[in-house]
Amino acid sequence: MTHNEISDLELAAQAATDAEAFGELYERHVRRIYNYIYYRTGNQQDAEDLTARVFQRALRHVPKFEDKGVPF
Repeated sequence: MTHNEISDLELAAQAATDAEAFGELYERHVRRIYNYIYYRTGNQQDAEDLTARVFQRALRHVPKFEDKGVPF
């Protein structure tokens, strides 16, 4: 099974030990997160910086990920 066939929650659980799984989560969500932040800030550079921070923080915390019944 490829990463494309796996749910976000399964990828999040795998991402603690699999960099490719985290990369797939990034690819799936980076545009949506960037667009949201850009909408809120109206500034491309801020949106890029804040999007990077979101994923840096997610990467640091992925080993502690718990499914709480909400979308990733």
